[in-house]
Amino acid sequence: MIVNFPSELIMQHPFVAGVAGVSAGAALAIWYGVLYSGSNVVAPVIKTIYPHKAVALTFDDGPTPGFTDRVLDILRQQHAHASFFLIGSQVKQYPELVHRMIAEGHTVGNHTWDHHHHGVWHGEAYWRDQLQRTSAALAEIIGREPTLFRAPMGFKTPPQARAVRKSAMRYIAWRVRAWDTLKISPRTICRIVTSQIRPGDIVTLHDGLEPARRNCSQESTIQALPEILKILKSRGLASLSLEQALNSPVYQ
Repeated sequence: MIVNFPSELIMQHPFVAGVAGVSAGAALAIWYGVLYSGSNVVAPVIKTIYPHKAVALTFDDGPTPGFTDRVLDILRQQHAHASFFLIGSQVKQYPELVHRMIAEGHTVGNHTWDHHHHGVWHGEAYWRDQLQRTSAALAEIIGREPTLFRAPMGFKTPPQARAVRKSAMRYIAWRVRAWDTLKISPRTICRIVTSQIRPGDIVTLHDGLEPARRNCSQESTIQALPEILKILKSRGLASLSLEQALNSPVYQ
């Protein structure tokens, strides 16, 4: 069976052109690789860390005043480290929060310039621009460019993967997702994370509000975080930054 796409869609979206006309099985495999963050079909990803008595908490979509600073407060109080995948346009607005992340021993990574939800349809040039602008904004603040990249929503495409590879970056995915961008309680977030988490896991939470969620809140994440860290500690699991956990440089 052949998958046929409308010609207008193929002309407008370079990625669709890449899968148009392939067999249904091959198309299904490609879309699985696109939509599942932990899949290695489109590009290799990192979703676990090496230390067996540690986990890596990661936070997406910041920096956002009112949320990011409170996450940093909690991490400092609990003597925990984490990693933050930052939106470039937010970095430019709130450089003081990025300074604080680095000063307090956390890792920062690239989460594109504007986290546009339709970026998945764009070609390699679009992704290279998204990556380069964000890395340049971070380099202005911390003096180095990150090697770690998290795709918006975890979606990967071949054009994006080419841009990531040419930028000498690596995909960071996750094994545990908190689903904390939904309207759920702090207790639910804590239960989702702590019921699934295993030594070596990378966990994704959110400290920021990407452009499509400007009127939302990460208050539930803030309230859940102390209990998550408490439970991790009771299980003998340290919370490490990716710089501490990965056996390779996280900046270039």
